[in-house]
Amino acid sequence: MTIDRALPLTETAVAFLARFSAELDAHGWRAAARIIEDHWDRLALTEPQALLDAFTALPAEGFIETPSWLIEVDYLRYISSRAAPRAFRRGFNPAADTPSSDLSLRDRLFGITSRVAEYRSAGRVSDAVAAATEARRVLDDAESTERAGLRMSLPHLSIHWAQALDVGDSPLAAGEYEETCIAAVATDQLRVARRAAASLAWLHAEQGRIHDARQWLDRATGFDVAIDRYEVPLLLAQTLIALDSLDTEGARRHLQNADRFIAGEYWAASLWLHALLSTSPEEIIITETLMTRETRRHVSMAVEPGAHRRQVALASWALRARRGTLASPDASSEGVSSAIGAETAYRLGRFSEAHAIVSRLSHDELHPRLRGAVLLVDAASNLRLGKQDQAVEVFRRAHDLIHTEGLSMLFATIDAHALRELAEASHLSVDSAVLQFLHTSTDDPRPAIPRLSRRERQVLALLASGLSNNEMAERLFITVNTLKSTVRNLYRKLGAKDRAEASDLAHRLGLDDGTD
Repeated sequence: MTIDRALPLTETAVAFLARFSAELDAHGWRAAARIIEDHWDRLALTEPQALLDAFTALPAEGFIETPSWLIEVDYLRYISSRAAPRAFRRGFNPAADTPSSDLSLRDRLFGITSRVAEYRSAGRVSDAVAAATEARRVLDDAESTERAGLRMSLPHLSIHWAQALDVGDSPLAAGEYEETCIAAVATDQLRVARRAAASLAWLHAEQGRIHDARQWLDRATGFDVAIDRYEVPLLLAQTLIALDSLDTEGARRHLQNADRFIAGEYWAASLWLHALLSTSPEEIIITETLMTRETRRHVSMAVEPGAHRRQVALASWALRARRGTLASPDASSEGVSSAIGAETAYRLGRFSEAHAIVSRLSHDELHPRLRGAVLLVDAASNLRLGKQDQAVEVFRRAHDLIHTEGLSMLFATIDAHALRELAEASHLSVDSAVLQFLHTSTDDPRPAIPRLSRRERQVLALLASGLSNNEMAERLFITVNTLKSTVRNLYRKLGAKDRAEASDLAHRLGLDDGTD
């Protein structure tokens, strides 16, 4: 094998290419391709040009047999130059940029899949989702005879479609992963099957469908083949399942194993899990540093709507909650943002605001993990607002969902005091391990109420009643100006910005009339 290149090679690259060349000369391109796969994790980000040199030495026959190599080459080209690669791709498939309907099904699908990979590499999530959806449509519309000719290549293509749909938070992702796994098993391509099953296990775990996640984990580990860098979603799924079972030591062990590999598509998911497991000041600082570095490396992905932005938001919120530096809730209508906003309002003691945010959400459209969290926030907020019947009804729904799905960690969404009160009022049991976990994880959001005069307590109670200023002044036999002055003093003492926040405090004091 001879390779022409202008730049000098590092010692690592020289050693790799020497081994690759020896294997290619002695045993052929299939054996040499395994050398590339074995070294991918160590070289993809540090020596991408060496991997590209090796790919260049492989025959066209190999790329026809394994079309996913062309997509791997696209990725390496992007890492090396930070520019969308095209020339190499065209050398094997002229349909890569303009897949015409006049071309064969194989050429059309590979062309679209190349665009999927290019968009994902560039952080263009919505474009990647659109291209992946187009690829599936083209395949479904094709004649069965055409599809039969793609039997061996299809799993290598559809795994890229599934990943793009996954990153874009498309509801079609789970089905695409499952189709990929089935097609890979049917063609005895167990490495692709394990990769698809592992990704699907993570997807279900993240959404809180733990029983489904366990089933796909069992299926993934049942394919007894090593897939190196593609083990990350499997290990992340194991991490989150352990966390949901309150097994923090097991979760740390799985996440540590995942950290040995390049996270790839799962960099933001890894950040979120690190944030959930950061409890000491030192761990928080390390995770914040990691988060700053990774979001800078993936700027476009961190701001584009989709899984990455959502997971970065969850990681950021978890770290702020650990530090006690929660800001005012986000008013976004997006499901995750609204759920974070509701929980933040609850933790800041703004129970009316938390309840209002939750009320605007369509619970049926939320996956179990998110739905369980907002139900708990709503139940605890109603409890603090003195609405015990509503609190009990909502808590029973949350309790049932959490036990059905096995999401014990979700109880940490609220404080241990509220959980005990809700469990007692609902006549439902809560495992002692859960209460112990909450005792070390959360605090009662109710701040200490400052000393108030009798008149201030009367005004505070009437603020919660919904009466107008004139009605309150008349009831207390004072002027409206005196009332306004008392209200201003109340706001200052309580740190409240408006009547809603002051009303929350009134409910928490147990004031329901102005006769105190």
